[in-house]
Amino acid sequence: MNARTPKYSASQVPSVPELIAFEAIARYKNFSKAADELSVTQSAISHRIQQLESRLGTTLFHRQTSQTELTEAGEVFLPKVQEILSALENAITVLHAKAIKRVRLSLPPLVGSHLVSHYLTAFQRDNPDIDLEITITSTFANLKGGEADIGLRRGGDDDWPSLVKSRLFQIDLVSVCSPAYLKANPWIVCPESMLKATLLRQSIFSWKEWFSAQGFECDEPQRGPFYSDVNLMLQACELSQGIALLPKAFVEHKIHDRKLVSPINYELQTGRSIFICSSPHALEQTQVRRLYDWLVTQAS
Repeated sequence: MNARTPKYSASQVPSVPELIAFEAIARYKNFSKAADELSVTQSAISHRIQQLESRLGTTLFHRQTSQTELTEAGEVFLPKVQEILSALENAITVLHAKAIKRVRLSLPPLVGSHLVSHYLTAFQRDNPDIDLEITITSTFANLKGGEADIGLRRGGDDDWPSLVKSRLFQIDLVSVCSPAYLKANPWIVCPESMLKATLLRQSIFSWKEWFSAQGFECDEPQRGPFYSDVNLMLQACELSQGIALLPKAFVEHKIHDRKLVSPINYELQTGRSIFICSSPHALEQTQVRRLYDWLVTQAS
């Protein structure tokens, strides 16, 4: 068989990141939303499109204030790009199926340690033929691009329409402390009095929002221990170091066992949830589907 002679030089052929960026923008009709899905900055995704348009020698988008529309050339190019990306995803799926049974799981810091310690150990015990590759990262893995097989994401019901998703738990926030801490501070009887207590802080959940929902306006507390990891804050709370604001799903069993108590009986419904997410192509792999379905079962 004769070797195929390339028609174009390597510099003229679009890169896969450029094609992925083009397809995402065409789907959302918005640079910012496409950048969020791909976990890149808006500047980075704009640069990819500039490179792509330069390689092709044509403009692909009409850039407008409210919405981005495809040009005539972009309309012609889009279905071909979708075919290419679909074929590439299928090829990757086939290779994964032939490789060792491994599932790549991307977890946000919010639930990473909690999920590993409370759930995934049991999955690995019951599924010894599957190796889990667990990454805890503050940025979303590009699930459609194959950076991970399953990811947990914090958001609303309408987010990530191109992914298969199922709710793991709703983020309803409660204040908690140890029984010993509350006994030592019996004057904590209302939201206003809590401002004089030691409030354990982190960057994900807002004390200001929690107080405001109860009709008490205040600035975000600037004093008290600050934790980059929610699970460390939970441990500090159990050791009577202060009051924490945490998802009810994290602490419900500890409240039931009286290891923690709620000094103020109030639950803030944020309207956000933690979702189990995966791409349709990834779920065609048996091992990925097993973990996904197992997580859904745990959620129920």
